[in-house]
Amino acid sequence: MNVTLVTAIALLAVWGILVFALHAGSGPVQLLYAVGVVLLARRILLGAPKFLS
Repeated sequence: MNVTLVTAIALLAVWGILVFALHAGSGPVQLLYAVGVVLLARRILLGAPKFLS
């Protein structure tokens, strides 16, 4: 797992907790969802980076 995938999963988990458990469903909370989905899509489309050193 790389940093992008871990960050995306963490942001989506925090978003889920804020929206469904704490009922904070508007404003900046939705930015967590947007950034999490973008990072997840980036990870799926680009794949894991290949470090050639």
